[in-house]
Amino acid sequence: MPKNHSKIILDLEFNPVRVPEIREKMRSEIIEIGAVKLDDSLREISTFDEYIKPEHNTVEEKISSLTGITNEQLAPCGGFHEVMHRFMDWIGEEPFSLYSWSLTDMNVMLDEIDYKYPEDESYDRFFVHWIDLQRIYQRQMGFFKSMGLTNALGTLNIYFDGTEHGALADARNTAEIMRYMSDGEKMKAFRSRSHVTYNTSDSSGFSLGNITIKRK
Repeated sequence: MPKNHSKIILDLEFNPVRVPEIREKMRSEIIEIGAVKLDDSLREISTFDEYIKPEHNTVEEKISSLTGITNEQLAPCGGFHEVMHRFMDWIGEEPFSLYSWSLTDMNVMLDEIDYKYPEDESYDRFFVHWIDLQRIYQRQMGFFKSMGLTNALGTLNIYFDGTEHGALADARNTAEIMRYMSDGEKMKAFRSRSHVTYNTSDSSGFSLGNITIKRK
């Protein structure tokens, strides 16, 4: 993990674009940005959580069911450019590294920027240090296939804290995995006693079902 950088854990929720000529270039629009800023000890020092009103179609029912985000909630919200610049103001002027669970969020953001604001160079700073925590975790645990955030928490015997598919909650839970990942001995111990069989190239699943752990 780069030193002397602000550490920003990011999660995005997004909605599909259905207009064919637009979808060729931008398949989704971001509708929520959630992020946590960590200090050098990986303690949370600040948060960001804002909704974004999409330009090209309303929130689909399945997205609303998944995230809890409704068109009524988004109606008074700012657009992509407005919220993204507030996000940049929240990050500040210091160098920073972005961390996310997989690079899906990076690709969605990049496509939306390229389609809507290709000339705005202020967005370039998002892509200088973007780190895929899922890939690092996968390598540390010896898995050959990717694993979703909730299942990764399960392998570490961590309960998901908050509501899944809320951007800020997802970012905070990703940060919790990062804290575990920073402790080499702890990760070694988890790997040595893991019951997960999802670590061979021909494996089709987990020995513990979906290994999701939820509070009752």
